[in-house]
Amino acid sequence: RGYRAGTKFLQQASSFGVFASTLALLVFYSANYYFDDPWMSKNFGGGSSWLIFFTSRVCDAFALFFYAGSMFFLETYHSEGAGEAWGWLGAICFKLTAFAEIAALAAWGTSSFEVLDAVYTVMLGVSISVAFLWSLFFEPASHRFDVLLTQSAMRNEYYKSRNAMAYYGPAVVNADGEIDIAAAAEQAQACLGCC
Repeated sequence: RGYRAGTKFLQQASSFGVFASTLALLVFYSANYYFDDPWMSKNFGGGSSWLIFFTSRVCDAFALFFYAGSMFFLETYHSEGAGEAWGWLGAICFKLTAFAEIAALAAWGTSSFEVLDAVYTVMLGVSISVAFLWSLFFEPASHRFDVLLTQSAMRNEYYKSRNAMAYYGPAVVNADGEIDIAAAAEQAQACLGCC
């Protein structure tokens, strides 16, 4: 379940990342091609351009949080991953990057914005580098020991675990795959009689 949660986190992170990049591209395109510098310096602090820019950065921070979760869950819940320490390291790096971006946005318009934005940029480089190095170890292990995430495979594993006592006797599920209480009770009585 944790590995599957990691894939869902990765899906959400990718979605937020694409949305944030699209909004940022829209802001930069409009700033460079439609507006002159005096107008931008006067109006960028408020209005729709600021709102779109701020929204893109907040969505990027959410994407970084989701990347942290995806790297952690994919690594720690894979039976043959690169090592649990990689999951922790990636999660910590991406979370610190997201916090740095939010801190930079909170300091917008102050003298500390440039410093916090530089910290965010460096942390983003570190996080992406850690994720790249982790992927060099994780991908071969992931493909060597593929995890089936199809519904039928998960359902089969579920019923195998529910029917673990069938190893000691006949199956306790009926033809519909539901637990047969009467058969389970008979099997339990038979096992008690054996002792």
